[in-house]
Amino acid sequence: MNRYHPWASPDKHIPVGTLVRFINAPSRHKHEEDRSPGPNLEGKLALVIDQCGSDAHQWGGVFKVHVGDTGEQLMYWGDFMEIVE
Repeated sequence: MNRYHPWASPDKHIPVGTLVRFINAPSRHKHEEDRSPGPNLEGKLALVIDQCGSDAHQWGGVFKVHVGDTGEQLMYWGDFMEIVE
């Protein structure tokens, strides 16, 4: 977060091999609802298979993941992921 872009978040540290769950990301502006990762991803589990670096949006970095129940591989922002303990 910063004063000019309160929604900005630093890159998350999610090591390769970590199990994550897709979650809603915080809103970017006042009076805005939390941001959904999309109806087909919310609550699903995925395995981080690569760190793709920073992103221009400052949404927690970009990660390549393998979605467990579909086998799909995709790149997604860290703000929409939480580590499953």
